[in-house]
Amino acid sequence: MLSYDARLIPSTNIRGVPRREHCSVHHSQIATIGRLAGQQVRIERYAPNGGQLLDRALYTVIGVHDEDPDAVFVGYRDPESTHHDLRDRLGLPGTDPFTGKINTQVPNPDLTDDKAEEHSEFVERLTDNGRHKGLIVIAPHGGRIERHTDEQAERVGQKLASRCVSVWLCKGFRKDGGAFDRWHITSTDINEESFPKLKTVIGRHFEYALAFHGWNEDSICIGGSAPPDLKQEIKTTIITEVPGLEGKVKTDVEGCPEAFNGNDPKNVVNRLARNGVQIEQSEDARRTYGVKIADAVAAVIGPKIKVCTAPVFGGSGAGGCLLRGVGYSLLVMPLIPLAWVPPITCKIKRLVFRIRNCRSGNTDPCIEL
Repeated sequence: MLSYDARLIPSTNIRGVPRREHCSVHHSQIATIGRLAGQQVRIERYAPNGGQLLDRALYTVIGVHDEDPDAVFVGYRDPESTHHDLRDRLGLPGTDPFTGKINTQVPNPDLTDDKAEEHSEFVERLTDNGRHKGLIVIAPHGGRIERHTDEQAERVGQKLASRCVSVWLCKGFRKDGGAFDRWHITSTDINEESFPKLKTVIGRHFEYALAFHGWNEDSICIGGSAPPDLKQEIKTTIITEVPGLEGKVKTDVEGCPEAFNGNDPKNVVNRLARNGVQIEQSEDARRTYGVKIADAVAAVIGPKIKVCTAPVFGGSGAGGCLLRGVGYSLLVMPLIPLAWVPPITCKIKRLVFRIRNCRSGNTDPCIEL
């Protein structure tokens, strides 16, 4: 990964909210390491003697400047607040300038989950067959950033495995707490150029995308670009299937806070699919009901994934294939006049696939036809 040493200057004049995740860099310096405004970097802080990296956190390059090429302006809100942005994010005791490094590495590509937790690191994961377009489930803030959200995404992936859904998530850790402060990047800022695995699916144009998130409210909000009736159906199913959440679930139509309603077209969940669903959840809901919430959402979304997949079957000899070919043809012929009906069309495609692959068979249940 490319990087350069810099003089980092805490500043409250950086545009955008939340400023605590934003930085401004010199336009030519950032270009030397292949990054642009709108993308993410790691800021790594050196010890006062300059010999050791003490702390690190993710930042979005929200803008560029023409001042000192080595200067990087680091955003913060209030050093006297309960959550001292600079202290919690980079371990700084105050607002004095410091030396550090700007690094293009965002997720660490070499660590298992256990190693990532051991080393207080940030990793990216993707389950995807390279073809599926029905549903992608995401959790950008998994691990200890917004706890249990990655588990929920994985749960939906498991429940709908027969439909070959894709799952993209990130996991961030920090010993003694503070993973949110170190690794959180707002969903409207997430740039695929900084997340290699996300980049492989961002242009797929899924039909549905589902994002699990956590927030500090004592409730659940269902937002996103999806139609209101789908969000209402998810709300109703959660309330029905998860006793204890009555009165605590609402949709964005009913008034979620604007910053959390998931409606922004720049939100990664809405860029991934035509129908984006974002679910913000209280810590108690995630901890106590996380699996049940995931199951309820899967029960709603699953039947809506209209994907025709190839049948799984064993290979046959030439004689057997000939006989089966004749039999399959007899089955297909009556269906051809009704081929415009989607379920019938899929049946025809599956029969044709069997004929074409009779001798080799098929063990992959996720080939889309």
